[in-house]
Amino acid sequence: MNKRKPVFLTIYTIGFFLYIFSPLVLIFIFAFNSGEGYNFPLQGITWHWFIELFSDKTALHSIENSAVIALISATVSTILGTGLTIGIIKGITKYKAFLITALLLPVLMPSLTIGIAALVFFRAISIPLGIPVVILSHVSISISYVFLIMMGRIEGIHLEIQEAAIDLGASWFGSIKDVLIPGLLPSILAGWLFAFMISWNEFIVTYFLIGTDVTLPIYIFSQLRFGISPKVNVISVLVTVFTLTAAVLLAGSRKIYQRIKTGNSYPG
Repeated sequence: MNKRKPVFLTIYTIGFFLYIFSPLVLIFIFAFNSGEGYNFPLQGITWHWFIELFSDKTALHSIENSAVIALISATVSTILGTGLTIGIIKGITKYKAFLITALLLPVLMPSLTIGIAALVFFRAISIPLGIPVVILSHVSISISYVFLIMMGRIEGIHLEIQEAAIDLGASWFGSIKDVLIPGLLPSILAGWLFAFMISWNEFIVTYFLIGTDVTLPIYIFSQLRFGISPKVNVISVLVTVFTLTAAVLLAGSRKIYQRIKTGNSYPG
């Protein structure tokens, strides 16, 4: 017997996605609007706001700073987070629950508390504020997210395979490179991307620690203090396109990895 799906579920699903994506669609539309208002009908289609953004040295400098901070903090967080996850999940039997809880605290704590605590800490030890301090703080936050992503994957990996590779003649580094890392690669990529986006979007902690420099979220905040600038729409469009591209690349890399893994599973 064919059962018809409830109509309200279809309506709810459509309404939900409209609610989520309608603001993004409007941002894309108004980024090309020749007028500065946010009313229909549009006054014309133009690339003027894109040109104005890329002519703004402060905006470009903020994008560069955010990219540098996110790239470094994501890479360091992924390396340290992967090592911590392997050590805690596979190497420690005592106090494991306590260590996991401690690592999850940055996820649960408000960014305001983390920002104030970091500011007091670095001021107390007389370290000047700026990009290096922001990177250190972002790493301390992002490690927790990498740990969450890696934890489930590492729990399903048997380290005895690495030990067997060493017994068969592989070096310790070779066993890590050829046995352990390939199995963790999808989770490592996902953890890195997640850490990158956390750092890229972080505002509160960065605001406390950046000093006289500027990052992209802080630049956007400064623009919004005097009204919504059309350049903010352009930034939102560029960030959205970048995020979608990164998501597509991540999904593609996972499929390529699965194909390689499947191909290598057959003899010959």
